[in-house]
Amino acid sequence: MKLFLGRALNRNQILILNEISGTDTITGTLNRISKTSDISLSTLKLNAKILKELGLISYCEFHFAELTDFGKTIAKIMR
Repeated sequence: MKLFLGRALNRNQILILNEISGTDTITGTLNRISKTSDISLSTLKLNAKILKELGLISYCEFHFAELTDFGKTIAKIMR
């Protein structure tokens, strides 16, 4: 299953899944990832949007970003 998911999700998407804590906005989370990993913010935003469309993460303006139940399962498998 991990091998399958590793091919279905890219490295940036897996990184975002692992960094979402439920205690920061999506903007704050993506800014932190961008600064520590040298990945452009626009790339991270695109990948976060894809994760949201897949139902793995949930966020909206001024609210904390969090993993959905499905996203928690996927993140656990990928760890």
